[in-house]
Amino acid sequence: MNSGLPAFNVNLMDEKLSQSLQDIGFTEKEALVYLALMELGSGTVTDIAQRAKLKRSIIYIILEGLIKRGYVSELPETKISRYIAAEPTKIFNDLKNQISDFKNLLPSFLAIYNKTAWKPKINYFEGKEGVISVFRQTEQAKETYYISNMASMTKQIPEEVERWIDFFQNKTPKNYICKQILTNTPADIKFAKSAQNKNVKFKFLPKDKTLDMDISLFNNKVALTSLEEHFFIVVIESADLYNSMKTIFDLLWQQEIKLENLKSVSNKKDAV
Repeated sequence: MNSGLPAFNVNLMDEKLSQSLQDIGFTEKEALVYLALMELGSGTVTDIAQRAKLKRSIIYIILEGLIKRGYVSELPETKISRYIAAEPTKIFNDLKNQISDFKNLLPSFLAIYNKTAWKPKINYFEGKEGVISVFRQTEQAKETYYISNMASMTKQIPEEVERWIDFFQNKTPKNYICKQILTNTPADIKFAKSAQNKNVKFKFLPKDKTLDMDISLFNNKVALTSLEEHFFIVVIESADLYNSMKTIFDLLWQQEIKLENLKSVSNKKDAV
């Protein structure tokens, strides 16, 4: 039986419109039914089935769902049920309202997200500016702990290393605590002698041990900095990881060499 209606032409524009509806929550068949009704103006289940090329039995189910969402209406006072699609602006306004509602609730979602203690926050920064921006954060912490190679760090950011010496000597808050474990090299020893004060303490690895990275602990964060040619830093915020790394640091601190003992240790090795 031919209703005289033109066949539903699925061209490129129809596919784009259908996909757009699917992207915002329509199923593929819901999109076909809605677009069919848009072209029909109004239609019966038979009209819609022919235009959308879907079985009549599924059209009833799809129409029921679209009516509940307000995207299709049934025309009153017709012998055979006829349906009409809501204007596309209805969909657009619903989306705007959903976005507005979600925006208002976003602080609540973030509060729940941030409460997930076991889930670490990880940030990655490349280049000198990115690395320096993280080290500047350590200056605001009450306690900072480092395992580093200042000789390598000086090659990457010499001006910032000079700035650290000034900060440690002249600008640290009264209750500031800083401990650093450095490599046993002339450059690291020179840095320690220039930067140490009552709040900033240094110890050193044995002479045969070196590092190609910096480990920084502050404010429940563990920052890992590559000191190789590709200069980058990874910052992991996790109380559990910080506490574990702080325990390891404390164990190392007990074993490593004090600045004032470097000469005597060196003499003992030479005597042997």
